[in-house]
Amino acid sequence: MSELGAAIWATIPLLVVGLYGIAARRNLVRIMLALEIVGAATVTILGAAAAARWQASGEVLGLLALVAIGIEGAMLIALVTLFNYVYRDVDVIKIKEGGEEE
Repeated sequence: MSELGAAIWATIPLLVVGLYGIAARRNLVRIMLALEIVGAATVTILGAAAAARWQASGEVLGLLALVAIGIEGAMLIALVTLFNYVYRDVDVIKIKEGGEEE
């Protein structure tokens, strides 16, 4: 159980930094990086749970989380590229306003 405890202590700062990055940033690229940090925290805790229990279900969940993070990353890159092409900016506030000039 000590492996799982150490992983939880390693995951808490990742989650806090990721959630702060999501809440406090306006730039879509920075929000994307914060989402990736939260995904890394998820994979860390799932991998630790699989190692602590030595069950295939934890490893399958970890693999599914990695696949989901890869798909999410690809979709976010596509969205950032599209928003940059359409609005010429990746500021979330400007995108919400419809790309109007200040």
